[in-house]
Amino acid sequence: MNNYLLVDDDQVFLFLHENMIKIADPSATIRTMQSSVKAIAYLEDLIQSGLKMPDCILVDLNMPEMNGFEFLEYCNQHIAGSMSLTHIYMVTSSLYESDREKALSFSFLKGFREKPLNREIVSEMLERMLKEKAQQQ
Repeated sequence: MNNYLLVDDDQVFLFLHENMIKIADPSATIRTMQSSVKAIAYLEDLIQSGLKMPDCILVDLNMPEMNGFEFLEYCNQHIAGSMSLTHIYMVTSSLYESDREKALSFSFLKGFREKPLNREIVSEMLERMLKEKAQQQ
């Protein structure tokens, strides 16, 4: 069973992406959060409790309080070691190449995807995650 964390301030995209994941990965456990700040607190709680980190995190770029870049920077500086097996994707409606380049400058980021995700994209992300899990065993 794979665990997912979806971070997006837009409930419509959370709903849509959650359902796309359920189609591609029916046994998935999915947690949604509308705030990067709350997502960081959740991840830190997992670390402090010694619990398993999510297998996959999908984070939006444009959010209030803390945008996707700030989320990635925080993860990079404070909790990256605990997230070495987590697949992180930035999911955004931004079409700016500069946003793509900046996102992909984070070496741990697995990809930059445009909203909305569809079944094929989610299946591709799942296949990559499963393949890398198998290689690590």
